[in-house]
Amino acid sequence: MEQPELGKKILELRKANGLTQEELVARCNINVRTIQRIEAGEVTPRSHTVRSIFAALNIELDQLQANNPLSSTSKKAPKWLLLAFISGVVYFILAFWEAYMDYGLSTSLPISISAWQYTLVKISILIFYSLFMLGFYQMGHIWENNWIKPASLLAVAGIVICIAADLYLFYNMDTDPLPLVAAQSILFGSIYLIFGFGLYRYKEEFGNMAIGAGIVVMITGLLFISVVLALLGLLFLAISEILLLIVLYSAFDKVKP
Repeated sequence: MEQPELGKKILELRKANGLTQEELVARCNINVRTIQRIEAGEVTPRSHTVRSIFAALNIELDQLQANNPLSSTSKKAPKWLLLAFISGVVYFILAFWEAYMDYGLSTSLPISISAWQYTLVKISILIFYSLFMLGFYQMGHIWENNWIKPASLLAVAGIVICIAADLYLFYNMDTDPLPLVAAQSILFGSIYLIFGFGLYRYKEEFGNMAIGAGIVVMITGLLFISVVLALLGLLFLAISEILLLIVLYSAFDKVKP
């Protein structure tokens, strides 16, 4: 366990035992100023100091670590989260090129887009977005969250459906795109509404960052569901994805060795 979580846990356990800081230091032969700085998260104590403090609180350190969700985290989890973060960055960059192509096709701009270029970009979006979302599935596994796990899987399913619809429209130019585009907007809006609530539930683990990201993602979902405000939703979507990258990197930072 690292700071500031360690200091918060010591403070919580000391109060649960009904001890003042002075009473605690009397049990473990550590000066009051050191305890104050540890509880405030200002310093990281040595391992023998930590064991002395927990022994004074009648807590086995090994038992505490066993109850800590991060202690049982798979060694592969940091790698998965880092892969998801990098994939999210690549997806975010590709999304601008995708938006440019789709806008050009919908407005008949004089831009040259070959079938293989369009297909390659769409398939790349599918792959990198899916890896990005699976990072949040991993987060839901580490910090048990029964909203973010299904929401991330729904997002993967949603991107598969939307990419398939985009490719269908591209290769069938005579098809009226409005019904499919509206359905895509409602589908992703509904998924983001659930996803945003799942993020909001991380407020204890990630604080205001998770609250802010969750609210912005839920607003994005509502804008897409409305269909008529979907263009505004694209702006919020860009902001949402930046916040999601920040949350995902914070998760990686918490579990990395």
